Amino acid sequence: MASNIPLHIIDEDGDGDFQDEFDWEAAVREIDKACDDRNFATSSSSHFAPPPTVSHTSKKNASKQSTLNRFIGKVGLRPPEYNRTAESYVGAEAEQVSSVHIDAEAAKAWIYPGKIVFAAPSRPLVMQQIEACHNIVGISQEWTIDMTGQICPTKRAIFWKTKRVFFVTPQVLEKDIQSGTCLSKYIVCLVIDEAHRALGNYSYCVAVRELMSMPVQLRILALTATPGSKQPTIHQIINNICISTLEYRDEHDHDVSPYVHNRKIELIEVPLGQDALEVNNKLLEVIRPYVARLHANGLIQNRDYQTLSPIDLLNSRDKFRQVPPPDLPHIKYGEVEAYFAVLITLYHIRKLLSSHGIRPAYEMLEEKLRQGVYVGNLFSDNYRPFSRTLSKNEDIMNAKLLMQRSLSHGAPSPKLSKLLEVLINHFRMSSSI
Repeated sequence: MASNIPLHIIDEDGDGDFQDEFDWEAAVREIDKACDDRNFATSSSSHFAPPPTVSHTSKKNASKQSTLNRFIGKVGLRPPEYNRTAESYVGAEAEQVSSVHIDAEAAKAWIYPGKIVFAAPSRPLVMQQIEACHNIVGISQEWTIDMTGQICPTKRAIFWKTKRVFFVTPQVLEKDIQSGTCLSKYIVCLVIDEAHRALGNYSYCVAVRELMSMPVQLRILALTATPGSKQPTIHQIINNICISTLEYRDEHDHDVSPYVHNRKIELIEVPLGQDALEVNNKLLEVIRPYVARLHANGLIQNRDYQTLSPIDLLNSRDKFRQVPPPDLPHIKYGEVEAYFAVLITLYHIRKLLSSHGIRPAYEMLEEKLRQGVYVGNLFSDNYRPFSRTLSKNEDIMNAKLLMQRSLSHGAPSPKLSKLLEVLINHFRMSSSI
């Protein structure tokens, strides 16, 4: 985003041209005067209690998200005329107003040249953030820049010195922090979109770790619509990006519901279809004897083999590895492992068959059988228990032939056929209204 306004380079040592353009002493005097006026008004007002004293801490990196806490204090109950349009607090804090007390150092850190960074993992998401900031918040374009890996590092270094608001991909943020081109000590706010990606050594994690290792004070705001379904994973995300407060909203919350369309959910059960049913029966014939062998050794609970799932078998295998049956000879361990491997693959194929149709089930079966193909007089390097055990199994070959026959006729998916029917009926009814 080009700008006609001339750019001024920020000198990191504080000796740059902007020192001549901004009178810090005058700014501090204005801030002090405003604070004195406010204190006088507060002491004579019956609406507000005096603001609490906020202690300053000199311990390095004592609180990585404490920049605003240094000069934000809570004051009394909000007056009756106060009308807040965006409720962002819960509990007792919903009845309080925040006042900002700024000292000289805080003014220098926030008035200029503090920088705000918005990070999103893809170009379309970056563009969404830019549009929202311009159209909703009204941030001037002269201070903003979007940077992806397509911009060379030399140009990015110039932008880090001349711009105030940055829209970047996490990879660019990580590289520029590590290379030193990002003026990290000036970052006052980092907004992380799609925060559920912050696992392992993803760029979000690396960038935050780098920032936390520096004497910087900043706010981190992380956003995600899909935080995860497992609590340990959510805790990892929170720890990786140093989140101290978690706020959750769903479609029923008052500040979300106005933007959610009414939905009617109807469950439609679609039968497998004759071809898929025949293939499923053949697969069950292959499965039954292996389940019986594991059950005979006490490795699978007494359950109907038709209702087992891959996760059931994975759990049973983990239990076997941790506490093998004492009466099972050690020489049989490899055989048991092979049975588990075969069954996990077969049940996965069944799951593909019921969820997605014959084609993906056939592709997986073909891939697993191909891993045992002879190369000269030797098996291929990817030789696996499934192909070794079932490459000559009559039932599995019959199941494969049934799949091939169905695919030769197009193998229409029952679910897609039903979906097409529902969509056609929907638009016909809508056009007749």
